[in-house]
Amino acid sequence: MAAIWGGSFLFMRVAATPLGPAALIEARVAFAAITLLIISRYLNKKLDFFAHSKHFFILGGFNTALPFLLRF
Repeated sequence: MAAIWGGSFLFMRVAATPLGPAALIEARVAFAAITLLIISRYLNKKLDFFAHSKHFFILGGFNTALPFLLRF
C-alpha cells in the first residue's frame, strides 16, 4: 500500500513541472473516470446518481471538502 501511495506522489512531483498542475489533475481525473467506466461495463452495473445523491454528497464532503477546511 505504501508503494502505491508513494509512487503516486513521486509521479505527481515529476509530472507537475512539465505538464502543469491543472493538466495533471485533469489527466488523473480522466484516467480514473475511464477506468471506472470500463469496470462498470465489465460488471454490467449502472450508476444511479439520483437515487443515491445524498450519499454521494456526504462522501464528497468528507473526502474532498472537509480535509481542505481542516487544513487551516
